[in-house]
Amino acid sequence: MAEFEIELGGGAVLRGFRPEDAEALVALVDANRVRLARWFPWADDASVETQRAWLEATIRDDQPYAPAGIWLGDSLAGGCDLSIEAISDTGELGFWLDEAAVGRGLVTRGCQALMRAGFDEAGLHRIQLRAGVENLRSRAVAKRLKMREEGVLRGAGKVGGGLYVDLVMYGMLVDEWRLIV
Repeated sequence: MAEFEIELGGGAVLRGFRPEDAEALVALVDANRVRLARWFPWADDASVETQRAWLEATIRDDQPYAPAGIWLGDSLAGGCDLSIEAISDTGELGFWLDEAAVGRGLVTRGCQALMRAGFDEAGLHRIQLRAGVENLRSRAVAKRLKMREEGVLRGAGKVGGGLYVDLVMYGMLVDEWRLIV
């Protein structure tokens, strides 16, 4: 199992999830279920059992930066990960945050750290991010990361309640990354 921990500043840490984090994960999802289900299908039925099984299935050496939690001290504040598609040397950012932790730059700093790791350590060629057209907070993260808006994917995002939404695709290539770091 690949483990990592990245300091994000202000007492925040991005750390790879462990199976024993399932209870904290579900407690935070429960506290934010209505808000999260608007954008994530897994929020509807997250339980300790389903989340522990998901963690055990997804914590692998070939995905060193997924799944991960944003921690403030000992408290989980959200998730931020980079899923890697090795064949195309492409990574995809994903994130969510507790409502009480919004507005502190945690997701932006977490994504920046993962982009650095993806481009500089994993040798990725491209990192992308998809956000619901109406998800203005997530779209703002992509803009703060200086990712390029590439287009809209119609009906490409399945959200809570089994509904489908249009997603805006953002991307950055390694050469663009090198210009901003």
